[in-house]
Parts: sequence; structure tokens; C-alpha cells
Amino acid sequence: MHHLVIGEFVFSVGGKTPLTRFNRTTPGAFSEVAIIDGARSERTGRPLESIDLSAKWLQYGATAKVDKIRALIDEPQQVSDGQGNNLGRWTIRNLTEGKTEFIHDGRAMVTDVQLQLLEYRNED
Repeated sequence: MHHLVIGEFVFSVGGKTPLTRFNRTTPGAFSEVAIIDGARSERTGRPLESIDLSAKWLQYGATAKVDKIRALIDEPQQVSDGQGNNLGRWTIRNLTEGKTEFIHDGRAMVTDVQLQLLEYRNED
């Protein structure tokens, strides 16, 4: 089974690309507007949702897998979860790769990956 699929990339335990954290933020459609004697709520429209993902990969081949994610940055990607639920199309807003626990030849034993997705909406 898998945790999450972004485009062609699969986060899974079996593929040695497990997720350690998944946070989805859905902002409300109302904003606070300051007025002289207080504040009021005003409907301003619903901002885009975001998903923050974290992963810790313990393998030599992690760099190649991060590069596969990096190749998805230029286009919106279809996202689905491990239960087969379609989460819609998302863009990759940020990809952060961190490496630690280096061995003698310069390869990292631990690769931390943080990914921020931003909901993709268009007027089609």
C-alpha cells in the first residue's frame, strides 16, 4: 500500500519513501475587517488550501527519489491518498531537501524531505 501519490511519485513504506507527517490546511472564506468600534467578518472568498508533507528516508538512493519529485514542480499534479481518495490537482510550492549522517564517500544516510503543496484552481 501507499501513503500518497503525487503525479507519478508514490510515497510508500515498500518503496522506501514513507511519509512521517501530513498536514492539510483549509482556510475559511471570511476575513476580519477592522472598523472604528470593533471588527466585523467579511466574506472575501476561500483562499487556496495547502498540504505540508514531511518524510525521513534512510537509504542511499534518496537523492534520485527527491529528483523525481523535483521534476514535478513545473506542472499541477494529481494527488490521491492511500485509500484511493482523489484530492484534486495541486502545485508544488516548496521542496526542501536536507541531508545528515554522511559516510566516508560523502553519501548521506538520512534524507529529510519537506514538501508544501498548494491547491490548483483555474477558471476553466
